[in-house]
Order: sequence, then structure tokens, then C-alpha cells
Amino acid sequence: MTSSAEPVTSHRRVLTATTVGTTLEWFDFALYGALAGVVFPHVFFPDSAPAIGVIQSFATFGVGFLARPLGAAFFARMADSAGRKKAMVVSLMLMGGVSLAIACLPGYETIGVAAPVGLVLLRFLQGFCLGGEASSAQVMALEYAPDGRRGFYGAMVNFGNPLGQVIVSVFMLTAAAALGEDALKDWGWRLPFVAGALIAVVGYFIRRNVEESPVFIEASQVGARTRRPLARVFRTQRGTVIRLILVWLPNTFLSYVVSTYALAYISNDLDMSSSVTFGLVLALNLCGLGLIPLGGSLSDRLGRKRVLFCTMAASLGGSLALFPLLDTRNTPLMLLAMLLSQGCQFLSVGVMAAFFAEPFPTAVRYSGHAAVYTLNNLIAGSTAPFVAALLLSTTGTTWSVVGVLAVLYGVGIASMATLPETRWNRFASNHGVEDDDAPPTEEAPVTAPAAR
Repeated sequence: MTSSAEPVTSHRRVLTATTVGTTLEWFDFALYGALAGVVFPHVFFPDSAPAIGVIQSFATFGVGFLARPLGAAFFARMADSAGRKKAMVVSLMLMGGVSLAIACLPGYETIGVAAPVGLVLLRFLQGFCLGGEASSAQVMALEYAPDGRRGFYGAMVNFGNPLGQVIVSVFMLTAAAALGEDALKDWGWRLPFVAGALIAVVGYFIRRNVEESPVFIEASQVGARTRRPLARVFRTQRGTVIRLILVWLPNTFLSYVVSTYALAYISNDLDMSSSVTFGLVLALNLCGLGLIPLGGSLSDRLGRKRVLFCTMAASLGGSLALFPLLDTRNTPLMLLAMLLSQGCQFLSVGVMAAFFAEPFPTAVRYSGHAAVYTLNNLIAGSTAPFVAALLLSTTGTTWSVVGVLAVLYGVGIASMATLPETRWNRFASNHGVEDDDAPPTEEAPVTAPAAR
């Protein structure tokens, strides 16, 4: 007899729906990051000195991260009470509207100070939407995943991160070649935001036909609900949330140093064209398309912790070579610098979705994942480009940035040792309790099969 919780939607359709939406979200978010160091100082902060304009632009970039926890809190109750699907659809459509609004926003020369103010507000809304989208899509895919495949399924959702950045790089390289640097900075940068709004409409029609997560349906049938899921996570599993954040801080900081700050460094400090910067990002993220699924698959076979230990140690080593290789101004060596640092971090990203979700029961799984994901990005993602630019301006050496990375990786690897392996934790039978005053039932480990 077919269980009422058995999924109606195929695994392929779920992966398509979650990945397409996540790609769009990251396309919009990464597009802003790519433009923050190259175009936005010219459009929204033209009266500032070049270095100050970049710092102002990166400060605006960080506003999106400040909004992520608020978005996560708003969508937490929706996702853990009304369902993962509703949170995915609503966040996607809001993101599309914000993308269109940024495309239409006049620059400083047209409306004065209202331009950067409007940019800050729209960036805030962009982060708010991403705070709901990322966790809902990842949790949906994980709850549909077959046993022993959660790492790969979560990785395929995060595959949307480099895919979105690949699309951004293709857009910017094409626009720079077809329009020229001046036209790109004047109006060409608006075109991909318009495209993002159109893609949101396509994503809506794909997502609305996906059935709710079977694990969530089963939890609803047995009454595993909570009225305040986010509050419950911090009341009962606060230590887990803190340790997961500490583990992931260095990966996030490194990612935004390479993908955002390094673009401004190459363009402004090394005086190289935007075509070089976007070309490097394109090549880097094309490699990420293969590395992220590989990381997820390896974690299904070897365990989450083992893969993360290896990739984080390799990323630390790569970060030491990052700026010396960039300073050569030799394009192949500059690409090597990015691959040695963020290439290994891509393998870590393949583990991330499962690593963040598996410690939490169904009743609060979205809330737990979102708390770790958004707070981590608030602490490290929002500050990384700004801190890197400030450190270079203050100390005059990029080794100060590397020093911060080394400390973060040391703390992250030490925190990893305090966490249990979660690869075989149950999802289907671990939903949590309904009573908000009782602690959630911890995930019971599943004994690994003797032979696979």
C-alpha cells in the first residue's frame, strides 16, 4: 500500500525546481557582488575617491547579509508550519520583483542621494528574500533524497551558486565586449537584472507544480509541529547552532574575499580590465559546477566531517598563496590562485546543506538550517569584502587579510572536532515533538549498512 507521505513529485523534478530557483537567487545576489567593486562606485558613489567609493559600495553590499536573518525568521514559521514549498515560491517571486526594481533604479547623477539610499533598501530586500529561499530549497531537496544520497541532493541545490555566478560572468563579459566599458558602467549593467526578473517568472511555474516534502507531510500527520520553531532551536540546540557557525565562518569569509573583494582588487589595485576579472570568475565557477556535486557525493561515502576536515585544511593552504599569485598579473597564475583557495571551498559547499540540516528534527529543520546559514553569512559574508578593503587600506599589505583567514580556519577546524558525524542520521522517523516547552528529540544515528 502506498504511504500517504510518499512523494508524488519525482526526484528529478524536485532537483530541477530547487536548483533553478536557487540559481536565480544566487544570480541576482552574485550580480550585485560582481558590480559592487567595478560599476556601482561609478553609478551610485561618483563623488567619492576611488578607494572610498569601493568601501562604500561594499558596505552597501553587506546590507543584504544584515537582512538575511530577518528573512530567515520570517520564512521559518512559514516553512516549518505551512510547508517548504510555500516558502520557496514566495521568496522567489519577491526576489524577481527586487531584481526588476534594481534594474530601473536611477543613478546618483539623476536623483542624487536618493539613488544610493534606494540601492541600500533594495539590497536589504534582496538579502531578506535570499534568507528564506536558500534554506527552504535545500531542506526540500534533502527531505526528498533517497537514503545515503542527502549529501549529493543538497549539493545539487548549491550547484545553483556557481551556476548563477557563471551566468553573471557570461552576461558581463558579453556586455563588456558588445557595449564597451563606458556603456557597461552607464546602462549595460541593468540588463542582467531585467533578465533575472524574467527568470523568476519561469521559476514560479516550475515550483508551483512540485509537491510538498514527504517528510514534512509525514511530520504534519503525526502532529510534529511547533508554534515558534526558531525560538525552539535557540532554546534547545543553541550549542549546535554556535558550533556549526564557527565551523563555516572561514569558508564564507574566503568565498567573498575571492568572489567579491578580489574583483575590486584586480580592477583597482592591479589596474586590470573588468573583462579579466569576469573571465577569472567565469573559469573559477565553471570548475565549481563539478566540484560541488563531487563534495556532496564524497560526503555520502566518507562522511561529512572527513570531507570537511580535508577541504578546509586545503583551503587554508590555498589562501596563503592567493594574493602573491594575484600580484603577478599573470592570468593563468591568477586563476590558479583562485582555484587553490576557493576551488577547495567548493568541495566544502557540496557538504554544506546536509551538514547544516541533519542535526535538527523535521519540526525545526528549516529553522535550524536557516539560523546557521544566515547568521554565518551575516558575520562573515557581510563583512569580508569591507574588512578586506579596510585592512589593505590601513595596513598596506594583503597579508593582513590572510592572517584573518588563518585565525578563522584554525577556530573552524577545532570546532569541527567537537561535532558528531551526522551522515546516517534519520529524517523520516525523527520529526520532533509538538510541545514547545519540551526539547526536541535528538536525531538518532542510523547504523551504516554492512555492505553497500
